[in-house]
Amino acid sequence: MGIGSRPISRRTDFINLKFNYIINTIKIKHITSESFEWERPGIWNGMHFYGPGRLHKVTVYTDQGIHGIGWNGGTAAVRPNNFSKLYVDYYKSFLIGENPLETDKLTVKLGEKQNKILGSAGLHTHVLAAIIIACWDIKGKIEGKSIHSLLGGQQKRVRAYIAGGYYAKDKGLEELQEELLYNVHSLNATAVKIKIGDPSAGISMDMKRIEASRNAIGPDIDLLVDANCAFDLTTALEYAKEMEHYKVYWFEEPLAIHDFKAHKALNASTSLTIATGENYYTLADFETIIENKGASMLNVDATICTGYDVALAVAKLAEEKGLKISPHGCQELQLPLVAAVSNGELLEYYPPEVDELRKELFFPKLKLDSDGYVTVPETPGIGFELNMDLLNRYRVG
Repeated sequence: MGIGSRPISRRTDFINLKFNYIINTIKIKHITSESFEWERPGIWNGMHFYGPGRLHKVTVYTDQGIHGIGWNGGTAAVRPNNFSKLYVDYYKSFLIGENPLETDKLTVKLGEKQNKILGSAGLHTHVLAAIIIACWDIKGKIEGKSIHSLLGGQQKRVRAYIAGGYYAKDKGLEELQEELLYNVHSLNATAVKIKIGDPSAGISMDMKRIEASRNAIGPDIDLLVDANCAFDLTTALEYAKEMEHYKVYWFEEPLAIHDFKAHKALNASTSLTIATGENYYTLADFETIIENKGASMLNVDATICTGYDVALAVAKLAEEKGLKISPHGCQELQLPLVAAVSNGELLEYYPPEVDELRKELFFPKLKLDSDGYVTVPETPGIGFELNMDLLNRYRVG
């Protein structure tokens, strides 16, 4: 037995040596930027109108023949694509020759240490997030583990809510109710979200939307309400008081994101769960909202706050303070994060009804199980691929 085991032992030693060599010497060789845009019906929330669908893809190549991908987009929100390649080219000069596995180091080098040049928040941080996510994809492929596992892997399944309830042309209360009923009965949702805050609607109409939604889905489905930063404190307090009658699960982004004092006042004045964070770009933003006790649910977005390193730090900080996270954004990229930690509460899920292209945009297709949960894929890396045959029809850069 001892003699027979030697070849196996030597082979294992060789594999370990090769693995250690790769992780210590691997370097970024090249980075590419690709942009895609497609038409879809317009929708809007309390602050923004969303027209064409867009996605920006970054691919990071290494000298070991291993590559990783990251992206922004694939959600309801649309952001300009024409600056993305410029930022990729800028970051590329700092990244070539770096070890892609050292994502924490790269996040600081290209994030905090570039604040003087680029600022702390903006489209450039979205691009950096895609680059860092691509590096995590490489890390997972090398180690043969999912990003979900690398981040902590504490939950194998997580409950999802359907992101929807947008304002749209010729969409009244009846159409809103039909949408929510479809989300519950056809998509298996146990939680749904609607938008409020359209300036042309006002509190009276918005309360009718909330009431119609609750009447449609019944008392047992969780109803989430999102204002997308549309209100001042006085208006938010008025809305919160009225919403308490409708068993609202959370009141999301009621205020301007950096009005921390107003968040504190609102959170102290209502029994509703206040959720915010999708537009926070730095760990310091989250530290400040927590210090001010301005929210109890944090909607951190790994594609905005420069990737998984910062997003995981936010999740761990929230856990220390007894708070939960429910990441905002593209479900294929947020799922590894929300399920990685014990305080991951809900996954935001964009259905094809928000964007028809979503039906075929990602492999594998992520669907809600019959109980409203989704199961985390354990494929090495992100666990999802982009349908490039489809996207190439809509290439713009």
